[in-house]
Amino acid sequence: MFGRRRSPSPEPSDHPGLGIGALVQVVDTDRGGERWAGEPIGVIVAPGGNQHVGLPGVGEPLSWTVAFDDAVYTKDGRGPFERATVLSRQLVPIQPAPDTEA
Repeated sequence: MFGRRRSPSPEPSDHPGLGIGALVQVVDTDRGGERWAGEPIGVIVAPGGNQHVGLPGVGEPLSWTVAFDDAVYTKDGRGPFERATVLSRQLVPIQPAPDTEA
């Protein structure tokens, strides 16, 4: 519109496998974020707050809401948390264990 081109959207490889329903492990990073005890595993249940992004719904979410099976704690002892908002850069998609029952 008005002769301007849209900037390209982020490549899926920027955050491969992240989205609602993804099984993820929360890891520490040297680029900030909460420090979680034991690198917990959970499921992404919703986008996190994107208040730091200029426009809601534009671009990749900066964070995701993760639900945990077991309550988790931070390294400084806060918790227990059943859900938490976690930075995208701290989430690593994992594959569920194969079902051994046949």
